[in-house]
Amino acid sequence: MRRIKRLTITSAVGFAPFGLLFAQEESGSSSSFVELAPHVVTASPFVTNVDELVVPVSELAGEELDRKAVSNLGATLDGEPGVHSTYFGPGAGRPVIRGFDGDRVRILNQGTDSHDVSQTSPDHAVGIEPLFAHDIEVVRGPASLLYGNAAIGGVVNVIGKELPIERAQVPISGEIEVSYGSVADEKSAGVALEGGQGDIAWSLGYFERSSGDIEIPGYAESAYQMEAEEEEENHEEEEEVFGVLENSFVDTRSGYVGMTWFGDSGSFGFSFSKYDTDYGVPGHSHEHEHEEEEDHDEEEEEHAEESVSIDLDQSRFALRGELIDPVDFFESVELNFSYGEYQHKELEGDEVGTVFDRDGFELRLTGVHRPLGDLTGAIGFQLKGESFSAVGEEAFIPANDSTQYGLFAVERLNREWGAWEFGGRIENVDVDPVDSALSGKSFTTGNASAGFVRKVGESAVFATNLTYTERAPSASELYAFGPHVGTQSYEIGDSSLGLESSVNLDMSYRLVAGKVTGEFTVFYSDFSDYIYMRYLDEDTIASLYGELDTDGLDLFQATPADAKFYGYELDLRYHIVDEIDRAMHIDVMLDQTRATNERFDTNMPRIPTRRIGARYEYASGPWVAGIEGRYHEAASHLAPNELPTDSYFLWGADLLYRIQTTDSVTVDLFAIGSNLGDEEARAHTSYLKDLAPMPGRSVKLGVRTRF
Repeated sequence: MRRIKRLTITSAVGFAPFGLLFAQEESGSSSSFVELAPHVVTASPFVTNVDELVVPVSELAGEELDRKAVSNLGATLDGEPGVHSTYFGPGAGRPVIRGFDGDRVRILNQGTDSHDVSQTSPDHAVGIEPLFAHDIEVVRGPASLLYGNAAIGGVVNVIGKELPIERAQVPISGEIEVSYGSVADEKSAGVALEGGQGDIAWSLGYFERSSGDIEIPGYAESAYQMEAEEEEENHEEEEEVFGVLENSFVDTRSGYVGMTWFGDSGSFGFSFSKYDTDYGVPGHSHEHEHEEEEDHDEEEEEHAEESVSIDLDQSRFALRGELIDPVDFFESVELNFSYGEYQHKELEGDEVGTVFDRDGFELRLTGVHRPLGDLTGAIGFQLKGESFSAVGEEAFIPANDSTQYGLFAVERLNREWGAWEFGGRIENVDVDPVDSALSGKSFTTGNASAGFVRKVGESAVFATNLTYTERAPSASELYAFGPHVGTQSYEIGDSSLGLESSVNLDMSYRLVAGKVTGEFTVFYSDFSDYIYMRYLDEDTIASLYGELDTDGLDLFQATPADAKFYGYELDLRYHIVDEIDRAMHIDVMLDQTRATNERFDTNMPRIPTRRIGARYEYASGPWVAGIEGRYHEAASHLAPNELPTDSYFLWGADLLYRIQTTDSVTVDLFAIGSNLGDEEARAHTSYLKDLAPMPGRSVKLGVRTRF
């Protein structure tokens, strides 16, 4: 559901139920329900009301974010309209928006880059702790106008607690949470504090999580995978593990400190954060040869398989400054800057196999100009640079330096019936390999958009947006050559690749008042030279590369092709009751994405299947209870060399009891049950779906206090 702010009726009730975000107005003897739109910052620099945006946006915040936040960002957002997860076990999961992932979905931390390498492989974790998020905003569809060519599929912006963005109301406040999860013996504890006085606000937080291997309802390998292995030549029988997903542990430590000064004409703040995590990569192992000498004349080879884990260490520094009325032309100017140092080691047992390093920065400068008649708008500049290297057995991407800079403008012409909105962006991208044997590449991309939002009576809004986007190929798509065990593939790039372009249309109908509120969106994207990893059979490999040692991995090559992506998203809420001490609602969600390769008349891989979900929630006094279910259809539109995925149904329930100890202190006791039917579930969007199912039945118990 779109997340909304409640009216002050919340304080009278004494709690804010999960997502109960509507209010009641008296009009004679009848009642009407009015949806209060959320305040968003990601989709537009000058429009904050989601109902006034031309693009579809959702927000996860408050108690609902508390309920959904888990160990990785993808799983936290999985279930939001149009959003799925790559799922590489509990340690790594990146959001998938409308079938797009990797370098087509930008992950931001407070408006700038997350400074990790999650876009290079789905087994690489996003360097953000979801439990430290204040809210998470999702732009579904092209957001490259504001955030660059890598946002062609959408944007996820995590607005954390580390950098204060408003004056402190009290000298000190905060929250402490402790919880235990049964499915992996997970123990977690964290504290987030904030406060200040006068013009100074500060923040401080620390969190730890430790969990073992997760329990699953059946075998780790799917029946389709077992069948495929039995058909292989020289197949060796292996004992299948039942009931547990081996090597799926997670150990995380995260912390931050921040401070902001507020003045009459602006503000300036900074923050420093650390994110360290060690996690297993299930379904992966490496075979090594060891030589042992006996009596100096005999050698014996032993083959041992070592499990793969990742030791990730990230440091991030961020600045934010804002000037109000700096000059006559601008109402405000905002500067956002971040610098990150990232390293992760891929461990094969206790030995270091491959080391990934990425250091980089991003700067955004945005100015909102004063109205020119009915015209409002903003112009901005973005600069981004990074150095990437990978050293070791699986360094399939060569070391490279990249820079990106862009200029953008977006304008809005306000009318009584709504508004027109249009904008453009020009951007330059340079990728320079460190190896002098590889030639650097430079690309100039252009993006343009035009749309409008129109009121439909007093209770509905219609919005549409037409965009033209261009994306430069990534370093991986240009230069990759070697085994990429994270995706169970041998990847080969193509340095001759050019720009990927698309024409995209979004149309949304939003109900903003009445007993039923929500949004229905349809989308369509027509790509030219869409870059994807094409599966090559043995004959094609031999004709292109001769004898190539692929280590038994399937070979994929970066290939351009025309493609189409289309689908719909439905997100509705039926408001049943809204009284001072009692509230009740039902949420319904339905979405589907289809994607076809027009060049070869095939389907694109790992596209989400149709999904339908519902949630019933009831709040009375200090109690909040909910029950929900979500059905995922079987995958019937398979790409070449893609195994089927069975349908599955997940249902869960949750219960919260709030104790109001004083006027300013509350204690929440909560229980959250997931996959209570203990059903085998495999996400079709995951590279690892046939080796690592989702967790089985789980109950999470915890206590959270706010003061």
